[in-house]
Amino acid sequence: MKYVSHIHQGILDRKSIKNLVHKYPIILFIIKDGQKSKEASVSGEKYQFIYTLHPMPNFKPNTPLVLGSYNGVFGSMTPEMETENFQPLPILDSPLSNQLALYLVQELLLCPNEDKSYLENMIATMADLLVKRYYLQKEISCNLQMGLTPFIIQKIQHYVIKHIDRPILTSELAKVARLSIHHFIRVFKKTTGETPHQFIMRLKLEQAKKLLISTEESIIQIGMGVGCDNPSHFSQLFKTNFGVPPLKFRKAYQIGMLSA
Repeated sequence: MKYVSHIHQGILDRKSIKNLVHKYPIILFIIKDGQKSKEASVSGEKYQFIYTLHPMPNFKPNTPLVLGSYNGVFGSMTPEMETENFQPLPILDSPLSNQLALYLVQELLLCPNEDKSYLENMIATMADLLVKRYYLQKEISCNLQMGLTPFIIQKIQHYVIKHIDRPILTSELAKVARLSIHHFIRVFKKTTGETPHQFIMRLKLEQAKKLLISTEESIIQIGMGVGCDNPSHFSQLFKTNFGVPPLKFRKAYQIGMLSA
């Protein structure tokens, strides 16, 4: 979804912003006041570039979005734009947002009196990127509070089944859920009652059980088919979960002593 239509005007006085946010609820700022700046590649002078932007017709944020870069750190401010209330937002800090900010600053400082209309599309692009990442953070926070949705759990299950013949890392499942590993582990356990490792092993062993019943593959082949290259380890895992080793399970099922 695109959030920003186009730029309205730029290089505004910060004090005037709070009177404009009701009309232009997206504000982009790129400010350096010389204190603790990490922008070593830019000259030491101070600068302040602020832009009001038109949102897309179907986008109406609940609160004004004042997003940008302050002393090389990405984050947000209140409409009053008091720098002491600047709130860093790491989600906004990406290689692309850094490159855009650096390029814009260099161009705007190079010849301040020249027409810079050619930068308007880039300014709108940068603002749109920051708004998208801001709402990504809100979505992540919502997921952490509510737990993973059934749709996400289903996506994770499909991913495990698709790659069941090899070891699967927790980081892979976190990527499917679009969460950091730390947050993913916490919210996954909250949602399913299992750790990601327990979830993966349960699906692998359930698949192994189906193969024991429906095929004549050897125990070694079945173990390798669910990503367990060590036959002894596979047999021990199967016994721990189902009470009997895989070979005994197969024989017991075949004579009707066990059900699937």
